Amino acid sequence: MNNAMHSLRQRWQTLAPREQWLSVLVGASLLGMLYLLLVAEPLAGRIAHQDSQLRLAEARQLEANNALLELQAKLAADPNRPYRDALDVARTNREQILRNIDEETRSLVSPARMKALLQDLLRRQPQLQMVALQSFSSPLELPASATDAAKDAPPAAVSFYRHGLRLTLQGGYFDLLDYLQAVQNSGWRLHWDSLDYHIDEAGPDQARITLELHTLSREAGWVGV
Repeated sequence: MNNAMHSLRQRWQTLAPREQWLSVLVGASLLGMLYLLLVAEPLAGRIAHQDSQLRLAEARQLEANNALLELQAKLAADPNRPYRDALDVARTNREQILRNIDEETRSLVSPARMKALLQDLLRRQPQLQMVALQSFSSPLELPASATDAAKDAPPAAVSFYRHGLRLTLQGGYFDLLDYLQAVQNSGWRLHWDSLDYHIDEAGPDQARITLELHTLSREAGWVGV
């Protein structure tokens, strides 16, 4: 692998500037096609499935919360044993839902670990320079059907949050490609939102790539940067 990469770099240095630009354009096109075929489409399917499962679990949790509120109101007005038993059952169901949610998201990298992972992989690529690093966090919205069904009930706390990082790197084409492959092969599940490759007047050796990735968590708060 190292010999092949060294050979490619030597061949790259022998090319004329015009040939380098053409090679970079072809490489960028191939990178985009590979991203669509190997990353975007499979990840889009997994993200859609994961979001569907999370939204379903959130809707079920909302139903359990509404049942708890109703039972608590009845218990306050008429503290009979059947209502207390039903309340215990509702609490047990809610806890089971939360356990199922945690099981679904266990294979996802944690927000704090995602930041450390990207920085650790970057340290292994000394030819790359980090230009910018931004974090974002937002709650996942409930599906419209669940929201309409609960419009008369008190609002429940949002249980899922989307935590992400927007990372801008600068370096040569092959170095950037190596970093992307390292992230993809890290063994952690990350959701890829976007990938932007840009070449300005500095040339292909100082190209920029902006990655936007996110993970999911039941904990609110920003990813520390």
